[in-house]
Amino acid sequence: MTQQAPQQPSQQPPPRRVDASMSLLNNLMAHPIDEGYAAAARTRSTSGGKQTRSRHRIMMVVAAAVLGFLLAVAAVQNYRSAPEAEKQRKELIARINTADGRLNDLRNNQSRLADEVRRLQASGLSSDSAGAALQQKVDDLELQTGAIAVTGPGLKVVIDDAKDADAKEGRLLDVDLQQLVNGLWTAGAEAVSVNGRRITSLTAIRGAGSAITVDYSSLTPPYTVLAIGDTATMPARFAQSSGGQWVQYLVSNFGVRMTITTEDSLLVPADATIALRYAKVRTR
Repeated sequence: MTQQAPQQPSQQPPPRRVDASMSLLNNLMAHPIDEGYAAAARTRSTSGGKQTRSRHRIMMVVAAAVLGFLLAVAAVQNYRSAPEAEKQRKELIARINTADGRLNDLRNNQSRLADEVRRLQASGLSSDSAGAALQQKVDDLELQTGAIAVTGPGLKVVIDDAKDADAKEGRLLDVDLQQLVNGLWTAGAEAVSVNGRRITSLTAIRGAGSAITVDYSSLTPPYTVLAIGDTATMPARFAQSSGGQWVQYLVSNFGVRMTITTEDSLLVPADATIALRYAKVRTR
């Protein structure tokens, strides 16, 4: 019997060992950044956010401190300068009052001298009939121009702002006073004054800010308007005039206060700024 040789087990090739160099390459591909860098970045991010917030708070505190310091300095300066400013204001008011008083004295002196000149003029013209007629003509012209004071019966009008007047409604304007004066002229007034200021053809009634000026002098309400004329006809004629209707509209719709009374004797002063500079005899 022939014996067969025993079969040798098939030998499989051993598994290939991974090369160490390939392992390093795979590790680099999987972790391109070292973990130590990532950990440092996370730590820096956390600490950086805290530092940023802390820096912002510090800056806000510093800014608030600087602002408070500046406000304190401004307050101290205002407090120190307030007495000096008030002192200058009082001095300015005193100078204005002194100048106004001197101006009134000069006007009164001018009126006194003008009256003296008229008396001398009248005495010189009264020697004959021609001179007396000329003097009468001069008196009429001076009455019309406002160069002499006038006394006689007439209307007294007192007009004032509304009780609760504001900047837009209820406050009298220069045009309101103009309409009132024009209404009195239309009613037959021979001489008119506003708060002691004679109204002539050269007088300007204007607004200067919140004040009304008459002949460039600032007036304050209430405004007292005197008009010499016929008391029997002037009230009705004034009410029918456009000026009278204008102020009545203000009274009815805006609360402007006005009273009108008839007086037996009123004094309308002369305009101290008017003076006779030359005269010319006109021949026919």
